[in-house]
Amino acid sequence: MSLEQVRAELAEVDARLAAAGGGTAAAERHAREIAALDARFEARWDALARAHAAATGLRELTSPDTILARAPAALCEAVGFRRALLSTIREGAMVPMASNPDQEAALLAEPLRLEHPLIEVEVLRRRRAMLVTEARASLIGWDTFVAAPLLAGARVVGIIHADRDRPAEPLDRDVLWEFASALSQAHESAVLRRTLRRERDELRGFLEWLNARSVALADGPITLSVAGRISQPLFDQFDPLSEILTRRERDVLRLLAEGGTNRGIADSLVLSETTVKFHVNSILRKLQVANRAEAVARYLALTPSRE
Repeated sequence: MSLEQVRAELAEVDARLAAAGGGTAAAERHAREIAALDARFEARWDALARAHAAATGLRELTSPDTILARAPAALCEAVGFRRALLSTIREGAMVPMASNPDQEAALLAEPLRLEHPLIEVEVLRRRRAMLVTEARASLIGWDTFVAAPLLAGARVVGIIHADRDRPAEPLDRDVLWEFASALSQAHESAVLRRTLRRERDELRGFLEWLNARSVALADGPITLSVAGRISQPLFDQFDPLSEILTRRERDVLRLLAEGGTNRGIADSLVLSETTVKFHVNSILRKLQVANRAEAVARYLALTPSRE
C-alpha cells in the first residue's frame, strides 16, 4: 500500500469519526492517534525513499568494487545509521571490504568462516534482511543491529551490517533491505556493463586483426602450382592459428587432428603425458570449445589444405 493510499484510508476514518460525534473527547483522541499514525507512515516512506535513492545514486559509478566501497558511507549519510560494514562472501568466508566510519573495518581484520549458528549464516540462508535485538552469535560482536545480503541473481555476493545509537527496530531492517536490494541491482548492472565493455574490446581487437590479415592476403603475391592450387609459402605467411596458439600448441593440435592419443603425441614431441594434457586444456580454452572433437573441427576449418 502506498503512502497516498494510507492517507486516503485515514481521511475516510477521520470523516466517519467526525460524522459520528465531532468534538467529543473520544473523537479528539482518535484524531491525535490518526495524526500520529500518519506521521509514522510518512516517516517510514521517507526513510525507505532516501535509502533507495542513496543506493540508486551509486549507479553513476562505473566500477563494481567502487560501488561496494562507497556503499556504507552512502547508507549512513542517507538514513542516519551510526555505522555500517560491508563484506563480500568468498569461499565460505566473510571478507570485510568497506565500512563507515573507516575504523570499523578493524573489527574483521581477517576473513572469518561462516558456520552455524552465526546470525550471518541465517541471513545468507534466508536471503532477507534480519533484525538482531539481543546478544546472539555474530561475527561482528555488536549488541543490536540489522543485516542484509547482497545478491547477484540467486547468488549471494556480500552482506551489509548497520546499527544506530539506539536499539535497532523493524523499520531499520526494512530500510536496510531497501538499500541492499537497490545496491545489489546497481552492482550487478556495473558488472554487466564491465563484461560487455570487455567483450566489445575483444571483438574490436579480433575484427582489427581479421581486417589486417584480409588486407595482407589480398595484397600478397599468389603463386600457382602446376596443379593450380595456391602454393605453400602463402599459407606459411597467413596462419590464423598462429595468432591464437603457441607453436607447441599448434603441434599438439595438428597431431590431435591426425588422430593422435596423449601417449602418441607425447612420444612424437618428446613430452610427458601430463604436459600434453596441459597443452590440450589450453587449446580448448583458447579456441573456446568444449572437447577435442570440436577443437579438431575448428583446426580443420581454420587451416587450409596443404596438398
